[in-house]
Amino acid sequence: MSELTHKLSHQPWSKPSRNEEEYFHREEFHHRMEKARRREASRSAEERERLRELHWGRCPRCGAKLEAIRMAQGTAQQCPACLGVWLERETFDLLTHPEGKDDYLTGVFREVLLLYTTGSIVAGGGGE
Repeated sequence: MSELTHKLSHQPWSKPSRNEEEYFHREEFHHRMEKARRREASRSAEERERLRELHWGRCPRCGAKLEAIRMAQGTAQQCPACLGVWLERETFDLLTHPEGKDDYLTGVFREVLLLYTTGSIVAGGGGE
């Protein structure tokens, strides 16, 4: 030891205090957690892309290949197996909110869709 070290009241470069150790452990923990989050985010993005490729153009109900059908308001996808019809957002908006029109049938269609999507009407429920 040098003369200067002798005159100091404490030992320089001694073992870190408990607070310092906790701080560095916490920093290391947060670093590892962030790395794991990034790895999981990239993994889930890859999984979403794989599933999209696998299910693209398939019926969400039965998995059959969807067929395009033309309508006056746009296009839709129909399943030949279960006869389900799937609309793009733009076509759905045109059907439920036609520009400059507020006819009775559109209002009824809009109301039925709203009740169905909120669960007030149950599909295939039949009468009581």
